[in-house]
Amino acid sequence: MKKQIVRLLVAITMFTTVAYAKEAALPDRLTQALIQVESRGNDHAVGDKHLADKAYGVLQIRKPCLDDVNSRYGTKHSPQDMLGNRSLSVWVCQKYIEMYATPKRLGRVPTDEDKARIWNGGPGGWRKTSTTQYWTKVQKELRGR
Repeated sequence: MKKQIVRLLVAITMFTTVAYAKEAALPDRLTQALIQVESRGNDHAVGDKHLADKAYGVLQIRKPCLDDVNSRYGTKHSPQDMLGNRSLSVWVCQKYIEMYATPKRLGRVPTDEDKARIWNGGPGGWRKTSTTQYWTKVQKELRGR
Protein backbone atom coordinates (compact mmCIF):
# COMPACT_ATOMS: atom_id res chain seq x y z
CA MET A 1 0.00 0.00 0.00
CA LYS A 2 2.80 2.43 0.89
CA LYS A 3 4.53 1.75 -2.45
CA GLN A 4 1.31 2.54 -4.32
CA ILE A 5 0.92 5.84 -2.49
CA VAL A 6 4.55 6.77 -3.16
CA ARG A 7 4.13 5.90 -6.86
CA LEU A 8 0.97 7.98 -7.03
CA LEU A 9 2.70 10.97 -5.40
CA VAL A 10 5.65 10.66 -7.78
CA ALA A 11 3.29 10.49 -10.76
CA ILE A 12 1.36 13.56 -9.60
CA THR A 13 4.59 15.51 -9.06
CA MET A 14 5.89 14.53 -12.49
CA PHE A 15 2.59 15.46 -14.16
CA THR A 16 2.50 18.84 -12.42
CA THR A 17 6.12 19.59 -13.37
CA VAL A 18 5.52 18.59 -17.00
CA ALA A 19 2.34 20.70 -17.14
CA TYR A 20 4.21 23.80 -15.98
CA ALA A 21 7.14 23.07 -18.27
CA LYS A 22 4.79 22.88 -21.25
CA GLU A 23 2.85 26.01 -20.32
CA ALA A 24 5.91 28.05 -19.37
CA ALA A 25 7.87 28.12 -22.57
CA LEU A 26 11.59 28.52 -22.43
CA PRO A 27 12.34 31.91 -20.98
CA ASP A 28 12.23 34.64 -23.59
CA ARG A 29 15.00 37.23 -23.83
CA LEU A 30 13.37 39.51 -21.27
CA THR A 31 12.80 36.71 -18.77
CA GLN A 32 16.40 35.56 -19.22
CA ALA A 33 17.56 39.09 -18.47
CA LEU A 34 15.30 39.26 -15.40
CA ILE A 35 16.81 35.97 -14.18
CA GLN A 36 20.31 37.41 -14.48
CA VAL A 37 19.41 40.62 -12.66
CA GLU A 38 17.43 38.86 -9.92
CA SER A 39 19.71 35.94 -9.05
CA ARG A 40 22.49 35.54 -11.62
CA GLY A 41 20.77 32.27 -12.49
CA ASN A 42 20.77 30.78 -8.99
CA ASP A 43 17.68 28.56 -8.76
CA HIS A 44 18.14 28.26 -4.99
CA ALA A 45 18.58 31.95 -4.19
CA VAL A 46 16.87 33.38 -1.11
CA GLY A 47 16.92 37.15 -0.98
CA ASP A 48 15.77 39.95 1.29
CA LYS A 49 16.25 37.79 4.34
CA HIS A 50 15.72 40.86 6.52
CA LEU A 51 12.11 41.24 5.30
CA ALA A 52 9.07 39.29 6.42
CA ASP A 53 8.35 38.29 2.80
CA LYS A 54 11.64 36.87 1.57
CA ALA A 55 12.29 36.46 -2.15
CA TYR A 56 12.77 32.93 -3.48
CA GLY A 57 14.26 31.23 -6.50
CA VAL A 58 15.77 32.28 -9.76
CA LEU A 59 13.32 35.17 -10.19
CA GLN A 60 13.20 36.18 -6.50
CA ILE A 61 9.46 35.68 -6.11
CA ARG A 62 7.68 36.97 -3.01
CA LYS A 63 4.38 36.10 -1.39
CA PRO A 64 2.42 39.17 -2.66
CA CYS A 65 3.28 38.23 -6.25
CA LEU A 66 2.22 34.64 -5.66
CA ASP A 67 -0.96 35.76 -3.92
CA ASP A 68 -1.95 37.60 -7.12
CA VAL A 69 -1.07 34.68 -9.40
CA ASN A 70 -2.65 32.08 -7.11
CA SER A 71 -5.84 34.13 -6.93
CA ARG A 72 -6.08 34.55 -10.71
CA TYR A 73 -5.14 30.99 -11.68
CA GLY A 74 -6.55 29.01 -8.77
CA THR A 75 -3.17 27.67 -7.72
CA LYS A 76 -1.78 27.34 -4.20
CA HIS A 77 1.94 27.91 -4.59
CA SER A 78 4.10 29.18 -1.77
CA PRO A 79 7.24 31.26 -2.25
CA GLN A 80 9.37 28.32 -1.10
CA ASP A 81 8.00 26.28 -4.04
CA MET A 82 10.14 28.48 -6.29
CA LEU A 83 13.39 27.11 -4.85
CA GLY A 84 15.02 24.86 -7.41
CA ASN A 85 12.00 25.03 -9.72
CA ARG A 86 12.93 27.26 -12.63
CA SER A 87 10.00 26.25 -14.83
CA LEU A 88 7.49 27.15 -12.10
CA SER A 89 9.30 30.42 -11.39
CA VAL A 90 9.24 31.36 -15.08
CA TRP A 91 5.55 30.43 -15.29
CA VAL A 92 4.72 32.65 -12.29
CA CYS A 93 6.74 35.54 -13.74
CA GLN A 94 5.09 35.25 -17.14
CA LYS A 95 1.60 35.06 -15.65
CA TYR A 96 2.22 38.01 -13.34
CA ILE A 97 3.48 40.15 -16.20
CA GLU A 98 0.55 39.05 -18.41
CA MET A 99 -1.84 40.13 -15.65
CA TYR A 100 -0.50 43.66 -15.28
CA ALA A 101 1.35 44.61 -18.48
CA THR A 102 -1.70 44.95 -20.69
CA PRO A 103 -2.68 47.57 -23.25
CA LYS A 104 -5.88 48.21 -21.30
CA ARG A 105 -4.02 48.99 -18.06
CA LEU A 106 -1.21 51.00 -19.65
CA GLY A 107 -3.22 52.72 -22.40
CA ARG A 108 -0.75 51.47 -25.02
CA VAL A 109 1.13 48.35 -26.05
CA PRO A 110 3.44 47.35 -23.16
CA THR A 111 7.17 47.48 -23.79
CA ASP A 112 9.91 45.35 -22.27
CA GLU A 113 10.61 48.30 -20.00
CA ASP A 114 7.02 48.29 -18.74
CA LYS A 115 7.15 44.55 -18.13
CA ALA A 116 10.47 44.66 -16.27
CA ARG A 117 9.41 47.58 -14.12
CA ILE A 118 6.11 45.86 -13.26
CA TRP A 119 8.05 42.73 -12.32
CA ASN A 120 10.24 44.82 -10.02
CA GLY A 121 7.71 47.30 -8.67
CA GLY A 122 4.36 45.56 -8.74
CA PRO A 123 1.25 46.36 -10.78
CA GLY A 124 2.05 50.08 -10.93
CA GLY A 125 5.79 49.60 -11.24
CA TRP A 126 5.87 50.91 -14.78
CA ARG A 127 5.14 54.39 -13.36
CA LYS A 128 7.41 54.33 -10.30
CA THR A 129 10.68 56.21 -10.45
CA SER A 130 12.09 53.64 -8.03
CA THR A 131 12.08 51.03 -10.82
CA THR A 132 14.13 52.99 -13.35
CA GLN A 133 17.45 51.76 -11.99
CA TYR A 134 16.19 48.18 -12.18
CA TRP A 135 15.28 48.74 -15.83
CA THR A 136 18.81 50.03 -16.47
CA LYS A 137 20.21 46.74 -15.14
CA VAL A 138 17.80 44.72 -17.28
CA GLN A 139 18.71 46.77 -20.38
CA LYS A 140 22.38 46.02 -19.76
CA GLU A 141 21.59 42.30 -19.66
CA LEU A 142 19.47 42.55 -22.81
CA ARG A 143 22.31 44.30 -24.67
CA GLY A 144 24.70 41.57 -23.58
CA ARG A 145 22.56 38.83 -25.17
